[in-house]
Amino acid sequence: MTPTPKVTIILPVYNVEPYLRQCLDSVVNQTMRDIQIICVNDGATDGSPAILEEYATKDPRIEIVHQKNLGGGAARNAAYPYMRGKYTYFADPDDWLELDLCQQCWDKAEATKADIVSLRHVEYTSAPVHTTPYNKKLPEIRQSPEEKYETLRVMAPWRRFWQTKFLLSNNIRFSEGKRPNNDVLASWKGTVLANHIAVLDKPLYHYRFRPGSYQSSQKEKIFIIVETFCDVKTMLHETGLYDLYKDFFFAEQLRHYSGHYRHFPPSLRPKFLERIRQYWSEEDREFCRTAPKKLLPRHIRAFCKMIDGGPMSMVNYHVSLALYDFTELITRIAKMSPSLIVQKIVKRTKRLMGQHKK
Repeated sequence: MTPTPKVTIILPVYNVEPYLRQCLDSVVNQTMRDIQIICVNDGATDGSPAILEEYATKDPRIEIVHQKNLGGGAARNAAYPYMRGKYTYFADPDDWLELDLCQQCWDKAEATKADIVSLRHVEYTSAPVHTTPYNKKLPEIRQSPEEKYETLRVMAPWRRFWQTKFLLSNNIRFSEGKRPNNDVLASWKGTVLANHIAVLDKPLYHYRFRPGSYQSSQKEKIFIIVETFCDVKTMLHETGLYDLYKDFFFAEQLRHYSGHYRHFPPSLRPKFLERIRQYWSEEDREFCRTAPKKLLPRHIRAFCKMIDGGPMSMVNYHVSLALYDFTELITRIAKMSPSLIVQKIVKRTKRLMGQHKK
């Protein structure tokens, strides 16, 4: 490997033994060979460290950093002193990469001189789901806040291929502590500070949603999303970019609050609303009253009213949410082939019949 490899790939590893080999295979077999692979063992207690050592003995490009369990953000930050690549890519160890991800992102970054290359992913739950293609009406190189907004809506670090110099010179780091959403501040800071972002409209990353994963098992800890957006707001003020991005900030803040609320069990929802109210300001209310529909759809406006309370606000929110979900369902069905629709109906019918027999 050259002293300055083309790309550094960083993997924060914690208790992902069943998935780690698939991830590592997709990394070490990249068509671009001149890469550095930094695996941070975040105090894993399963067989993950042994797997890392096994792969490192076979591939000198792999470097292992060991630390006690500090969380995913701290694990990514721990790799910073060792990064040598011209570009950096953060992956999660329970996912996997297309084998030409590095090459395609490198080619796009070199051709455009972008600070960040934004790419798409495929999400796996029970079946693969491709993410929506990028808005073709927007330019391939995003510079203005309006153009960057599409990138801001997905904050995962693996949706971004970073120029290492840009990362380091702007001190873009991940939130530390054992907390979900540790990538929100870094992704926002990088996106708003980038001179331009190049779009690579290809799903090159495979994201595995696991019900037992750290991100999906936090319950009340995920209330930290409220403080996380406070950190983003502070960052926007400190960088002098608040006025440029405040509308998009408020829109994304409320979209995430609403999304978290709807996935909480009923017992946690009042606590979450109370946490939001601790930071709720007149500026938030003003945005909810005046924001255009494209930034704040009806069900999010209804969520805003529920934050402030009122006898019918909760009913109105759930009715608005049901209408929104129905519209989204119809839109998805309209894009499906007739055969796929039939398959889903048959599968759902069998599931319901099985539940009925039980």
